[in-house]
Amino acid sequence: MKSTRLVLTAFSFAVSSLCAADKPRPITQTFYVSGVECGSCVYMVQQAVSAVKGVSEVTVVQVVDNYANVTFDPKVVSIHQIAQAVTDAAPLHGIPYQATLKLFIPDYAKENNSRKVDALFSKWKSWVKIKTADRASGEFILRFQPLTIDARMTDPQGLRHEDLFQALQSPSPQGLGLKIRIAEEKVDG
Repeated sequence: MKSTRLVLTAFSFAVSSLCAADKPRPITQTFYVSGVECGSCVYMVQQAVSAVKGVSEVTVVQVVDNYANVTFDPKVVSIHQIAQAVTDAAPLHGIPYQATLKLFIPDYAKENNSRKVDALFSKWKSWVKIKTADRASGEFILRFQPLTIDARMTDPQGLRHEDLFQALQSPSPQGLGLKIRIAEEKVDG
């Protein structure tokens, strides 16, 4: 009887571990948002992003560099779809809000890395415009191009968080094998 209980306990632990492995792991990403001028703007952006399927939490902060920390399931929604939700929020002061990401590639200026990264970015030109903020330190601003979302599709659309990291970090031949970091802001409190 004890051995049967032990086997059943071990089996149920193994099954629950497998189920936990299949659960999506939400990530939190900082999007810098231009056009936020007041508390009502904060509300509009927060409401628009909160309505996106796969987003579980949104905190919009109005400071010198306005930003939104968005927690989402990358298997359900892409960073591009979140950026589009920001743009789709009703602009209260006549200028649409725009979400960007700040990306750092420290080894960008070394060896042939700049040529490889530039070639990769040119492949994504229909999804993002890349602005070089500081070539020597490898700092970039990713501005998302307009995205027409197909409601019939269930997979993430546009540029995905995973695409960005795999293409830049994975070793060759899958990626460029570079270290990258996306800027993030912490909410005080």
